[in-house]
Amino acid sequence: MLPNLSRNRALACLPASSLGLLAVLLASCGGGGGSGNSFLPLPAAATPAPAPAPATAPAAASTTSGMVVGSYFVNAKVCLDTNANGRCDDGEPSTRTDKRGAYTLAGTGAGIVAEIGTDATELDPATSTSKPVTSRLVLRAPKEAPGVVDFHSTAVVAEMEAGGIDFKAATAKVAISVGVIAAKLLGDFNTEADPVAKAALKAASDEGLQRIRDAIAASASGDDIKAVLTAAALTDRYYQTKAPYRPQQDVSTYEAPPAGFSPVYTQMIARHGSRGLSSLKYDLAVYNMWEKARDDGALTPLGQKLGADVLKIMKANFLLGYGVAGITKPGYGNETQVGINEHTQLAARLLQRLPAFWKQVGDSAGSAPRQIVTVTSGVDRAVDSGSFFVQSLKATQPALAPLVTYPPAPAPYPDTGTAASQPAGTNRFLLYFHKLVKATDLVSKTDDPLYPTYRDSQAYQAYKSGDADLAAKQSGLTVTPEAAAAGRVLLERLFAKSFVDKIADGSYSFANTGSRSFASDDGKFFSSIDGDGKTTIKSLGDAGSLLYELYVIAPAMRSEAGVDFAAYMPSAQAKFFAALNDGSDFYDKGPGMTEKGDITSRMSQILVDDMFNEVDAIARGDRSHAAKLRFAHAEIIMPFAVRMGLKGVDQGVPAAASFSYGSNPWRGEYVSPMAANMQWDVYADGSGKLLVKMLYNEKETDFKAACDGAKKAGTAHYYDYAALKSCYGRVVQ
Repeated sequence: MLPNLSRNRALACLPASSLGLLAVLLASCGGGGGSGNSFLPLPAAATPAPAPAPATAPAAASTTSGMVVGSYFVNAKVCLDTNANGRCDDGEPSTRTDKRGAYTLAGTGAGIVAEIGTDATELDPATSTSKPVTSRLVLRAPKEAPGVVDFHSTAVVAEMEAGGIDFKAATAKVAISVGVIAAKLLGDFNTEADPVAKAALKAASDEGLQRIRDAIAASASGDDIKAVLTAAALTDRYYQTKAPYRPQQDVSTYEAPPAGFSPVYTQMIARHGSRGLSSLKYDLAVYNMWEKARDDGALTPLGQKLGADVLKIMKANFLLGYGVAGITKPGYGNETQVGINEHTQLAARLLQRLPAFWKQVGDSAGSAPRQIVTVTSGVDRAVDSGSFFVQSLKATQPALAPLVTYPPAPAPYPDTGTAASQPAGTNRFLLYFHKLVKATDLVSKTDDPLYPTYRDSQAYQAYKSGDADLAAKQSGLTVTPEAAAAGRVLLERLFAKSFVDKIADGSYSFANTGSRSFASDDGKFFSSIDGDGKTTIKSLGDAGSLLYELYVIAPAMRSEAGVDFAAYMPSAQAKFFAALNDGSDFYDKGPGMTEKGDITSRMSQILVDDMFNEVDAIARGDRSHAAKLRFAHAEIIMPFAVRMGLKGVDQGVPAAASFSYGSNPWRGEYVSPMAANMQWDVYADGSGKLLVKMLYNEKETDFKAACDGAKKAGTAHYYDYAALKSCYGRVVQ
């Protein structure tokens, strides 16, 4: 691992009908039409201007109409961007938005630019109150959907121009990043009927608008506004394994099962939801560096803001989970509200995906109940994720409540006798196999079914802590000239060059030393922690990697800390340090060096076996289990994905070569974002023949390439279970 990268790696929404992309597209058909959206009713005194014409009564074909949305931006300058330069130039048709944020422009066939200056106001649709705009904004919308100009439309334009992709593909990409179906992305989210979708759209809008404000404020007068907006609005933020979870496919696009097949079982393995920092490490080391720069008088205007933001992150982690139902021990490592929402919504979508199946399961409670088996690693954040997930199942479909079961921990532990000390629903061998320890997990009898997992865990831990090749790969990541250059770019935006030079030449170094204390606002909870001094800044690359760790954790802590570190981490540097972060994981949790064989993934075989064993029971006619739900960690998801041979995940590199984004498809944001999950839906026909479909982060995903021949003829994602089982080398019964 990187010297200063955590070992513990560790919003989606429900689709619902509402005005959406169709209405927006109607607004631009022929270049005319209204905004294609309804408006919240406002008091008469607040609405002297007539409402925009509804989508069913479009304006003349020679006009383009719409609205500018955050709240509603009033007196914003709006124009047809006929030269596509992101500005409202002289000679381009322009107007001002009315008292409800609506506009109508003469002309069609071009994208829209909205320049929102300090002469504009924001109308809050919830309260019908206005406030002045204090920071300049610029927003864009594509010509294909000019009806609503907001952050989301700006992001679609950025994706189209930066990636060279079409409107439909850009809309789908941005929708996934927000966590809504594409049909909801470009409507007026203030009128969105689905509360979960509305919350996701508004949260992403608020965050994105602030990024744009900050980017514009930091830009020079001659800077290309298109480049400024693109950098702020692109969906690729390079959060990697700390990326808040987003379902990767619109449920409405899932392939239907073949005729005659219906769902009979489902199972899942999921990472815990978004969390805070795992311990007092990166935040304290960076703050100590900042304090020294402050004392030296070496802070830039941007650097002056950093200290307060680091303290906000630190305090939020000290108090994380305090007062939150379901969190028993506040502090570092707990799930954030984002993480709680991730599993709450993941459960709701699971019910929504298979409605008839779950109704049938609920109906079984009174006669032949089918169990919903739930197991976790036993670590707090995984236990909490399982709890929030199950709570959501019960709240959404109460008939399932009596069917949830927590099996006893594996027994016996022949050498330690510790099975009784493990709570029901805990299975460390299945879901914490990377850290099995002699004191609690020792299995010495070779004929014990758990022995291979214990043996492989010990071999992995020896590799991780003592393999010279691994240590060289990981320790070298931050000491390259490229890492120093990327770190210098970040630091010289925060500190005087003379200060940065002292880090570069070794005169200054920093660590997570010292004690910090924080109390809750109500004074009822107090926490004091000492840094252990093991997280160090000894190079420019180290400093950059630790700033990156704060950048990637901030989105998960939106509710608790309320800070955005994007201002401190330009996109190019975020991508660079993301690649280092992914490289570290690739070597010790991914496929790694080809010469090392399957040392990083062999211990996950127990989980592969468990997934197949569950389906084997269904094949035998044993329907006692309706579902099995497992909650674990990134250290489980990553080697498991490698062991399963997922395409693009299992490609190792020779020791003589090096992992890079240019030569290897491994990406932490794909393999194991927060709440990453693999789900298998099992279908049966009248004869008992089984088909299996896999979802990876809720996207229909292929099993390993060698199993393509197991797909049922005429389908893209359904595998004949007997053929799939044989492909994975399991005995077909």
